[in-house]
Order: sequence, then C-alpha cells, then structure tokens
Amino acid sequence: MLKRLTKLLAFRLVRLFYSKIEVRGRENLPGDVPTIFVLNHPNGALDPALLMIALRKPVAFLSKSTLFVNPVNRWVWEIFGALPVFRKRDIGHRGGAKDADDMAARNEETFARCRALLRKGWVMALFPEGTSHSEPELLPLRTGAARIALSAEAETNWTMDLHVVPVGLWYEKKTRFRSKVLLVVGEPFSLDDYADDYAADTREAARTVTQRIEEGLDTVVLQAENAELLMGIPALAAWTVPEASTPDLARTHEWAATLLATYKKIRRTDPARLERVAEQARRYAALLQAVGVADPWRLEEPSIRRSRLVWRVPVLVLTAPLALLGFLMNYGPYRLAGVLERAVNPDDRTMTGTIKLLGGSVLVLLAWIIEAVVVGIVFGWLWGVLLFALAPLLGYGVLRWSESWQALRELLSYEWLRERRGGLVAMLAARRRALAQAVTEAVADFGFQILGPKSEKGEPFGRENL
Repeated sequence: MLKRLTKLLAFRLVRLFYSKIEVRGRENLPGDVPTIFVLNHPNGALDPALLMIALRKPVAFLSKSTLFVNPVNRWVWEIFGALPVFRKRDIGHRGGAKDADDMAARNEETFARCRALLRKGWVMALFPEGTSHSEPELLPLRTGAARIALSAEAETNWTMDLHVVPVGLWYEKKTRFRSKVLLVVGEPFSLDDYADDYAADTREAARTVTQRIEEGLDTVVLQAENAELLMGIPALAAWTVPEASTPDLARTHEWAATLLATYKKIRRTDPARLERVAEQARRYAALLQAVGVADPWRLEEPSIRRSRLVWRVPVLVLTAPLALLGFLMNYGPYRLAGVLERAVNPDDRTMTGTIKLLGGSVLVLLAWIIEAVVVGIVFGWLWGVLLFALAPLLGYGVLRWSESWQALRELLSYEWLRERRGGLVAMLAARRRALAQAVTEAVADFGFQILGPKSEKGEPFGRENL
C-alpha cells in the first residue's frame, strides 16, 4: 500500500509540474509484447517517470549505482523499477564498483535481471546516451541497450518477439513549473534479422543494432548544431505552422523537424537565402518582444464575446480570498525551492526539474506543518488540524486561480490590442504571414513536405489519464 501511494503521489507531482503531456505516434506502440523503449535523456529522473505516465504502466529502467547508496534511496528507486548500472567514472566512489572486474560482474548481474524481466513480458526504458545532458545534439550512443536486447532474444532462441521503440522527449521548458512535454514515438523494430549476425560476432551485431537505434532516435529527437538554433527553430515553427491557429506541441515539433532538415540542406546549397529568411525571423522576433506579444496567433483570433467574461470575473473575485490564503501558505517555500536548487546544483541543468520537484514538495509540506502548528497554538488545535487538512486543496486552488487570472489577463490584453491598436495588429499578422510564406516556400523548394490541415496532433493527457 505504501509503495502504491508513493508512486501515485510522485506521478501526481510530475503531472502537476508539467501542465500538459502530449504523445505523438501512439499508433507505433507495440501490443502486449516485451518492449525496450530507447530515449534521449534531457531531464534526469523525470524522463522515465514521464514515459510511465504516458504508457500508464510500470517501466523498468537503469539508473546509476551511486543513487542506491542508502536504504531509503534504494527503496524509492526500486519502487519505480530502477536497476543499478555501474559506471567506470564511479569506480572507487561510494556506490560504485571496486574495480573494472567488479564493475563488469555487477553490470552482468543487472543485465541478467533485465533479460529476466523481458522474458516475463515487461517493458524497459533505456537511455543509450549513458547520461542525462542538455546538449543540442545526441551524445554518441553506447551499445548497452543493443547488448541487452540481443542477449535477451538469444537466450530464448529468438522467440521472444522483442520490440525496440525509439522515443523522443521534447520539453517546452524543462525546468519551468507548469510547462509542457511531448513524447514522440517512432517506428518499432524487431531483432529477427540480427540472429545470424549475433551468432557470428556479438560485438559487431551490437554495434549494428546501436546504429539502427541511432537512426530511429534521429527521426524523433530535435537536434541542432548549437543551443541557440535548437531554441530558435521551434519558436519559428510555432509562428509558421501551416494552416494552424492554435498549434499544439506535436504539430510544432513535426514542423520544427522539417525546418531543421530544410536548414541543413539550404545552408549547404543557398546560404544567401538562408540568411534572408533568418534576418526576417530575427526582425519579427524583435518586433514581438518590443510590443510584448508572446503568441502572434492570438492576435488573429476573432474578438471575444462579452458573455465569456460574465462568469470568469465574478468567479475570480469571489475566490480571491481563498487564493490569497493559498498564496501566503505556499509562495515562500515555492520560491525557496528554486533558490536552494541553484545553490546546491549550479551547473547541472538536467537535474533542475527533479530537484525542484522533490525539494519543493518537501519544503511545501514542512511549511504546511509549521503553519498548522502556529495556527493551532494561536487559535486552537482544531483550527490547526483543519488548516493542514485544507492545505493541499488551497495550494492547488491558488495554482488554478493564478492560471485563470493569467489567462484572463492575456485574453483582455490581446482584445485591447485588436480594439485599440488595429493597425499594429494588422501589421504583425501580415509580417507573420509573410514570414510563414517565406519559410513554406523554402521548405517546398528543397523537397520537403508541407504539413496539411489533417496533420496528426498529439494526444493531450488530462488528470483522468493518471
């Protein structure tokens, strides 16, 4: 019961941290067969958690052995299906192997457990880059995932029907509270064609399958030569998605992948044209920033009906006192979590989301306890107990209230722009359409497909999916 409650609470917190989790390519998910998902690894422990939320099933995965150094950590990681893998860099350190031979022996024990789980029909998530990182391109892949997959099939004389599925994780802002996440599921492949290769040369077979995994990840992971380009292309994609008024993450990701492929081709063959489009995009970005517009599509929406405001404003006003109480109870520990994260983790951005999530949860809980004790001392223990019981509801309430308030502010600000600065709105819309036309023409001229109105959209996950 405690294990189930711990997992439920952890997944709820992840779902709270990320406001929307979209899945594109769900039709590529295999049925009830042994499966290894191979993923990029941009966000530490949150990566396998998000896969479990998307699949709605337990997933076993490998995690560095140094995270299993004490009984509490070991208990927590094992709840979520983590198995220890021993790294060369950790030899001689606490939680690491004693030497190279010990590392090899311990990893073989872990790989044997992986094969046993796969024989039972389990699902595994493996990160062939070997470490979490924030680089704009995939790191060189290691062969561990391929070796586990091939050895598992070989143990069953190639009758397991194991499927390997590439999955790309794309975070809108991976360290930002209430941002969005997209999982892109690529085409699965089986290992039937590699039986003879494995019998002839196990290492060469592992390298061949690793190359196949890399090719699969290339189709689902956005990559660029530098971080600036990797940040800029999705923004450009969001402004120029063909025939879309409210592009979601899946559609934006699909179009961004097309733009990246176009960029690589046009840079080699027509750099002057590339610079013209890039300069047009830079000027448009500067213009949006100057007038304070985050989403130019909102300017092109029809004017809002007054009836939409009739219920929003009174509800916000009536619930404001409760929202204020929730704010006073939660804002301090929420901000403190960010300050402490930067102090204890100044360099590794891949762990920022995990530390904020866990640290913020602990600090908020401690704050609730302290606040309930203070209220109990001043007003009586019944009031303290009541406050502590209502604290989660008040915390969630202020979160939804603030999001509703922000949505209302944006709605009114865009409406004000349309009503009072119609010329500016028309100019911004025209500039966006001109930029979209220039981008679309470049994509078509270099042989890439233009997204149509029926392009597949991601499947949003609501609270009912957890």
